Amino acid sequence: MSEIRKIQGSPSDTWDDLDWTDMNDAEQALWQTLGWDEASWQEDTDPPASDDTYWEDLTEDESGAATELGYNQSSWDEE
Repeated sequence: MSEIRKIQGSPSDTWDDLDWTDMNDAEQALWQTLGWDEASWQEDTDPPASDDTYWEDLTEDESGAATELGYNQSSWDEE
């Protein structure tokens, strides 16, 4: 399985600059856990519910995926 890229600074600064196809399979799988797919990532469809969900309301799987993507409660909730 591919490695998740190391995030320095704000995770959103990294992820917002990437197209779906710029991510490896492991990264796409983590975003899919959060409800994203290529269409929503490229803004062709609405973002998933997790996009407007506070950290404390994420499921355990969702918060785990977000953590692996470099987020914590503070960085997730401020987005």
